Amino acid sequence: MRFFSCVLEEECGDNVPTDDHLLNLKALTEKLRLETRRPSYLEWKAQVEAASFKGKRTVGTFGNIDEALRWLRRELVRQHMRLQDQQLARQLMRLRSDINKLKIEQACHLHRRMLNDLSDLLFECPVTPGLGLSAPLRLIGVTKMNINSRRFSLC
Repeated sequence: MRFFSCVLEEECGDNVPTDDHLLNLKALTEKLRLETRRPSYLEWKAQVEAASFKGKRTVGTFGNIDEALRWLRRELVRQHMRLQDQQLARQLMRLRSDINKLKIEQACHLHRRMLNDLSDLLFECPVTPGLGLSAPLRLIGVTKMNINSRRFSLC
């Protein structure tokens, strides 16, 4: 019964997420009167509308109260699953952005460490004309003249 009380609480507005991106997107497309003309979408929309028309039930179409209760339970389960899908999608999007941020931070840290090591090496070693910078540093454009320029500070 806890499941149904949770669904009913969400319908009452206690735990309804305010940042429902899909509803915002739908509202914006309706406001701007945007429509797609893709044949695949139009065919899909026609199929969905035909299926929803067949699946619609009114109170008078149920044979008895037990059948009506079973139908109501199925609808509540579908709604609950839809809400869970939306929450999981939001959570996965947040995780993906967090992973990308961590990758960027790690790359910045590695580049900063490489540049610091190189600048320390340049200050410690006497410069000889025959020895240049290492190949990976030359490939990204680092020279003795521009190692401390802002272009190479990624963070």
